[in-house]
Amino acid sequence: MINLLASELIITADNAAKIMGEYFWALVPAITAIVLALITKEVYISLFLGVFVGGMISASGNPIRALEQIFEIMAGSMGPEVDSTGAVVGAGNAGILIFILELGILVALMNKAGGAKAFGNWVHTHVKSRKGALLATTGLGCLMFMDDYFNRLAVGSIMQPINDKYRISRAKTAFLVGSISVSICILIPVSSWASAISGYIGEGLGASYDSFSIYVETIFSNFYPILLILFLVFTSALGIDLFGMAKHEHTAMKTGDLLCGYEASRTDEEVDFSPKGRVIDLVLPILVLVVSCCILLLVRNDSGETIFSTNTALAMGGCIAVIFCLILYLPRKLMTLKEYTGCFGTGFKSISDVFIILVFAWALIGVCESLNLSLFVTAFATWMGEADKLLPAIFFLAAMGTAFATGTSWGTFGIMVPIVAPMGAAIGYDLMVLTIAAVLSGSVFGDQVSPISDATILSAAASKSNHLAYVKAQLPNALLVAAIALVSFLVAGLTSFIWLGWIVAALLFVALIVVAYTMQKKNGVLASQVMRSVEESTQTAE
Repeated sequence: MINLLASELIITADNAAKIMGEYFWALVPAITAIVLALITKEVYISLFLGVFVGGMISASGNPIRALEQIFEIMAGSMGPEVDSTGAVVGAGNAGILIFILELGILVALMNKAGGAKAFGNWVHTHVKSRKGALLATTGLGCLMFMDDYFNRLAVGSIMQPINDKYRISRAKTAFLVGSISVSICILIPVSSWASAISGYIGEGLGASYDSFSIYVETIFSNFYPILLILFLVFTSALGIDLFGMAKHEHTAMKTGDLLCGYEASRTDEEVDFSPKGRVIDLVLPILVLVVSCCILLLVRNDSGETIFSTNTALAMGGCIAVIFCLILYLPRKLMTLKEYTGCFGTGFKSISDVFIILVFAWALIGVCESLNLSLFVTAFATWMGEADKLLPAIFFLAAMGTAFATGTSWGTFGIMVPIVAPMGAAIGYDLMVLTIAAVLSGSVFGDQVSPISDATILSAAASKSNHLAYVKAQLPNALLVAAIALVSFLVAGLTSFIWLGWIVAALLFVALIVVAYTMQKKNGVLASQVMRSVEESTQTAE
């Protein structure tokens, strides 16, 4: 089934279609995983069955041989990075798993020490207005960039009581919490998302490329999450509420019904924390993590080369932060040694879902590569010719739909990024980076608005909102931002200039905000106007 001389093929516009036909089987495992995920809404089993189908193709229908190949590939994908001689030169995907585990442990430690609770109390004493509460929710979400689960649970539990005080609807709180958690984590290089995405890029391109540097480049063209954060900031500062979100906000301000008649979704999870925790117990560990990772990533030898590979540096930085917590917490009796070590198990449980998705996604990538996936996608990009400039917009829409239907961004870019990365040789490096950014943007959108996503479920639970009511209210707002991002990807792809895409994005975004603000001010429905009307009515009644 596999052409052993595939690496020697020269792909041209004339033979691209023929090569695509011969190596279409390389795409079947990924297509199988996507289709099954769309049908079943179960990501784990869909990824595994996609891997199994690829193994069966590779093993010519022999199920025993297929299982053998699958688990060999799966085990190899979790190993260190080696050079052509077999010598270990970096932590590889094993480093990604270690770093994500360390982040889970770090989050559990900060919660146990009472740092998150102390920070919430500090925010409560400094927020003095409705606008301040909304902006504080957004700002706090941007600070919790290490992990999206921690972000949602911490920000939701901290800000929900404060937002209730200023009659901010639970749907609006959940919208802010859920949107920020997925947007900021994909934009910060020191996060569990960044580590995983770098691994996916590396799997698609091979060890000859610096996958972390490519990921960093995607940040500057990741239109949707950046525009979404700006949308939240400006609408919060100006008091703009659109579509169903306006109904929830106006009801909350006028009647005090924060749920707009719906029943709240609540979380039964109670976090046992130290009452002696202080703000520094949250801030210092995060600073140590960021600073140590940055130093390790930047340190170079006499030849000007980095001493540590990206994944090795991240794993080392995470270890330093976890050890720092031991020094910071135990002498002050914020926890016992037994409680400290117990956070290791708690941390692992919190990220176990991520482990499963990563391992299965890496195995799927490995199986597809064994079927010469890179050859197929290179032929596909060559076959598209000048139309390849549409790829960013196409993959943005594809990722939006897949992530929305499956409820997972990790599974979506785990499948799609390795398909896009090998196209670099045919479509050019810059267009490849832009297309990868489009996949990441689309995945964020789908994860943010999908009713079956952990992002929406946890955001609603942490904010004590109604899950489906909040999802319905936020969807039109997210679609507006996604439409601007789609046009931006289209312009950037067609012109090959990312900055032109940003100019178009800025013009459309400013137009949206100006029109919305002007119309709502004219109609007297800005948040400040509604609150003023409520206060005047109350005074008149008294």
